Amino acid sequence: MELQDLIEVLCGADAGVRLRELDGEGELTRLLPELEAGRGFAQPALHAFDVLGHSLAAVEAVDAVLGEGEAGVAFRAAIDWVDFGGWLARSVGGVPVAALVRLGALLHDVAKPPTATMLEGRLRFPRHGPVGAEMMAVRLPAMGLDGEAAAFVTRLVRYHLRPAELVRNGPASDRAFRRFARDLDGEVLALMVVNLADGWATQGPRYTREHFGRHCAFVNYVLARAWAATAGDEPAPLVGGDDLMAELGLPGGRLLGAVLTSVRRAQLEGHVRTREEALALAREVSRQPGFWQDSRPGEA
Repeated sequence: MELQDLIEVLCGADAGVRLRELDGEGELTRLLPELEAGRGFAQPALHAFDVLGHSLAAVEAVDAVLGEGEAGVAFRAAIDWVDFGGWLARSVGGVPVAALVRLGALLHDVAKPPTATMLEGRLRFPRHGPVGAEMMAVRLPAMGLDGEAAAFVTRLVRYHLRPAELVRNGPASDRAFRRFARDLDGEVLALMVVNLADGWATQGPRYTREHFGRHCAFVNYVLARAWAATAGDEPAPLVGGDDLMAELGLPGGRLLGAVLTSVRRAQLEGHVRTREEALALAREVSRQPGFWQDSRPGEA
């Protein structure tokens, strides 16, 4: 199998299944030998699979999120303000975005085995994102992947834990979200698909519709915060996440992201024109119980 064969597999709606078949034939790790170390490499109890099994399950989760089944429909509904179809139709370095996102999901934990260490009696994988990115920055061009496409994938590997880090110590500032989007070269949606797939594959059969619904809401929150913090060509947002937390006392999380989404949409449609109007709308929608929740999360 060569690079083009792998790309064709990754473009398919059943890429995860096909990758398992290729792995059974020995072709997958022949092309990407770094994956072999993950076979049988056990992870902490939170994880349902070994490292390689987790990586393959992450690709299957991407298939579900990008597909037309219940999970795909629910994911699109959760971020219905995003031009998802337009994003999915893009190519980077001549490779469809969907294939590159699946490749990022496959490789996101490639450095777990070489970084594994015991810290305070617990297995940890310090800096496995950056280390994995460094590994793939060599491997992917050597396979023949275009420089722009290779950079896209290595960013997904490097920063796949960044969303959780943004909210670990409370709501992040708009400045932090601008830096986040800049580090990703604007490819926030791609990273959030990998982030969702990573969470799904971690739980495996224990992953529920409730998990999926909450994760979709988190994706929407991060996208909305990044969008509000980096809008350039469009009119500057009347309010940002910092404003809503300070002026309205909103906590960070799904509610803040949903309120930002509603206010920004109203601004672009001309329904609010001043900061005061934007804050008034934010206050109004934040008081509507359940308006921001996805009541019908997809199959997970």
